[in-house]
Amino acid sequence: MKIIDTKPIAYGEAKEILSKMEKEKEPGYEQKITLEYLRTRTMLNKKDAKSATEELSKIEGLKEHQLVALISLLPKDENEINTLFMKERVKLEKDKIAEIAKIIKKVRPKEKKK
Repeated sequence: MKIIDTKPIAYGEAKEILSKMEKEKEPGYEQKITLEYLRTRTMLNKKDAKSATEELSKIEGLKEHQLVALISLLPKDENEINTLFMKERVKLEKDKIAEIAKIIKKVRPKEKKK
């Protein structure tokens, strides 16, 4: 297999691509494992992910891979957002982190009580 290009994509988009591939031909071991993982971890449908990405992209300073991480992982609070940005060279201000948390809270599915 030859890699032509790489681009960060959210869990929902990866799940959709692998699901289409699964219908067309028998996926390999890695694709099966990845698809099973995505089926259990993907929280947003494509429409919600796209609208949240559009809102988040309005925040100055966020890069594409950061947007993908935020949409895929949907951090629960500001501490989790800070954790995602620990290895980044640029630190986000508290007001930007609060804005990110507010947007994610709107799209994050409610947790089921156990």
